[in-house]
Amino acid sequence: MALPETGVDPEVRQRVVQATTDTLAVLLERDEPVTEGMRLMDELMVSSLLGLELLLRLEEQLDIQIDVELMDQDQIHTVGDLATFVAGHHRPA
Repeated sequence: MALPETGVDPEVRQRVVQATTDTLAVLLERDEPVTEGMRLMDELMVSSLLGLELLLRLEEQLDIQIDVELMDQDQIHTVGDLATFVAGHHRPA
């Protein structure tokens, strides 16, 4: 069943959240956990280059292709926002 507000399968989204938080913790070399509610730029200081690296790693880990052409950076503020986007805008690799 999809989340009503997003049309995204909650199980797929949760897998993306887990992969995203784990990958960000590695990329940012953080000892503290990264959480779904953290703001990508304001809190985690994710640059555009780091964001691209994150998306490439997610594609590899989850064996998907992400439709980045559809990404609206003005609507993606938190780790959870990014996970919702990826869960709703990907296709199998």
